[in-house]
Amino acid sequence: MNNVTIIGQIEELPQVIYNSKTGEKKLYKLVLKVPRGYRNKDGKQQEDFINVKVWSNVLGDEYEYFDQSLVGIEGKLVSYGLSDATSYGNELVASKITQLN
Repeated sequence: MNNVTIIGQIEELPQVIYNSKTGEKKLYKLVLKVPRGYRNKDGKQQEDFINVKVWSNVLGDEYEYFDQSLVGIEGKLVSYGLSDATSYGNELVASKITQLN
């Protein structure tokens, strides 16, 4: 089972990385800042930056209001490798986004 739930802040406005010929369906890429559960030795909060892809029907039209707000994202984790088969990456493909504040 591949289900992921994550809470964090959207760092920037989502960028369109795919647009259908009719313009009705778009794929967005965004970065979610997620705080870790601990601080470093200097007392600063550590954070992860998670790449998220989301279709326009999931994101909705109110995504402009999500900037710097806390959101919950449900989806699945997708792994990919580069052509040299030595580098790998992960991204979250969102199925639901909820504004929390």
